[in-house]
Amino acid sequence: MAIRYPNGKWFGLVMNVPANKLGLSGTDEIDVVDLKVDSELNSILQVQPGFLPGYHMSKVHWISARLDEFNSVDELADLIEGSYNATV
Repeated sequence: MAIRYPNGKWFGLVMNVPANKLGLSGTDEIDVVDLKVDSELNSILQVQPGFLPGYHMSKVHWISARLDEFNSVDELADLIEGSYNATV
């Protein structure tokens, strides 16, 4: 599911992805959201629990957040807003 602007352009993408396609062990599907982030923030987040390099996106400018690692969307709100602003 794409998270879109009213004009149809998207700034986030929610997906079910097999764990092995994310570089993890197993084949269970994991819910992730891809968000655009600054390259410096990306390198910081990729070493934090719950974050992976952007799936099917530029690994420098996009991050995948594992939704099962967060209790609410509020914990990702700043990243969602940042992705919105970065893709305007």
